[in-house]
Amino acid sequence: MRPARLATVPGTGNATGSSRPRAVERERGLALLSALLAVTLLTVVVVELADAVMVHVHLGRNAGNAVAAQLLARSAVVAGEALLIEDAKQNPSVTSPDGLWAMPIVVPAGDGTVGLQISDEDGKLDLNQVRDKRMRAALERLFTELDLDPGLLDEIVAWTEPPGSPAGEGAASFCALPDCVPRRAPLGSVEELRLLRGFDDRALQKLRPYVTAWGERSSTVGVNVNTADPVVLRAIGCEVGADFRVPPGGFEQTRDVEACPEGDARSLVRIKSGVFKIVASGTVGDLTQGVTAIVRRDARRATRLSWRERPVSDLAPPGVT
Repeated sequence: MRPARLATVPGTGNATGSSRPRAVERERGLALLSALLAVTLLTVVVVELADAVMVHVHLGRNAGNAVAAQLLARSAVVAGEALLIEDAKQNPSVTSPDGLWAMPIVVPAGDGTVGLQISDEDGKLDLNQVRDKRMRAALERLFTELDLDPGLLDEIVAWTEPPGSPAGEGAASFCALPDCVPRRAPLGSVEELRLLRGFDDRALQKLRPYVTAWGERSSTVGVNVNTADPVVLRAIGCEVGADFRVPPGGFEQTRDVEACPEGDARSLVRIKSGVFKIVASGTVGDLTQGVTAIVRRDARRATRLSWRERPVSDLAPPGVT
């Protein structure tokens, strides 16, 4: 007899044969998912690399712009010094605000812009001359007009007294910071007053236009009437109002200043200056570098007394502090 055949149910098909297509489909799905994941990861990597490249390009461009702006600012200081020297040659006996040096300058320079502003430090009251009786009286009047305590001048005297001087005793008690050491020498800047009690931001803001720590360091005490603000002139005893005007070319002799009568007022009047502040800036792109220099000039040269860069640079020119 022939063996009996196993009957199959129609529509069920072969179990082994039906599992292979499903396995293939699963493998294809996994492969597609892996490919999509790989593409996604690759896209992320490419985007990150592109961002990194753009950041480095931007930083490189900014670094180049910063150097260029710094050089422009320094060049502006040199130009300012040249203007001051030329003014001293052309006007050896008088310094007036009519000179080219006194004009604010903003000029394009290549891909950038240069700014220059020069101001006369000898047109202000010098805090380092506070020991002179006439200057002390002028500073007291200035402090009173600015609604500041004139007694703060005693702190400046004690702070700047040389070592061993009785007047300097107790100077450390005037310090606004703990464990600070009195200077025992002339002030290096008006900003140094921040170290003393009573000289807060409000006081400094009021004083800056009218006082300096860089006046002409000589036996001559006074201010240049041609460049001084009326507030300064009133402080030294001149009878002037806010509408006081200097004649074209400036006063050529101190006796011509009728608003400053004989006495202390006349003795504090000068018509020539030697110390100036140069504020220069260089801008390239969206970056600006600034330099503030204090210079003493004559008809031959300009001597740099102070040099400050903003932002601060470790590459300040030699020969300045």
